[in-house]
Amino acid sequence: MERSGVKIRAIITAMLVAVATPALADISDYESMRSRLTDVLDSQAEADAAYDKLMQEANAYGQSIASIVDLFVELCTASDECKP
Repeated sequence: MERSGVKIRAIITAMLVAVATPALADISDYESMRSRLTDVLDSQAEADAAYDKLMQEANAYGQSIASIVDLFVELCTASDECKP
């Protein structure tokens, strides 16, 4: 009977790890994107506002936030509009 209990606990633990791992990766990605936006915009407040707007655009067009942030950073770096 204990074997069955061990298997059930192992299955539940594996399921929790599988669910939590992408969430932890998303936190890391979020911090990385915010850091990149802050570097380009030179302001944490502007970076947070930009991230929120970019997230809305990503959701509206069904794109990943990472690709939208990449494009934004690339365009800001190429132009003088994002420089303080």
